[in-house]
Amino acid sequence: MTSLRTPEGKKKYQEYLKTEDLSNSCPLCDKEPVKSFGFWKIIENNFPYDQIAKTHHMLLPVRHASEKELRTGEWEELNMIKESFLNAEYDWIIESTHENKSIPWHFHLHLIIGK
Repeated sequence: MTSLRTPEGKKKYQEYLKTEDLSNSCPLCDKEPVKSFGFWKIIENNFPYDQIAKTHHMLLPVRHASEKELRTGEWEELNMIKESFLNAEYDWIIESTHENKSIPWHFHLHLIIGK
């Protein structure tokens, strides 16, 4: 498997990347949360890993920040969320390597419930 998306899902995502100028805006910042925490929110992924996922959400800081810009309180809450909520709700937490991140300037983790 070379992609976690189906061919249809991959094509839809590639078309989006061609038409959107991601250098001037962040598509994650304005998304309404499925669930909110203090420093973090969970959002729907518009381009899910539909090859493997029944549900595909993303966890990201409310504040627009890269991984290197996260503050101590954000890290502490992230660890609490991972240890409690995420373990009870999701099958996998996936983080892309830097080479594969299409939005590296807003840190996010992929939350998967498998098919």
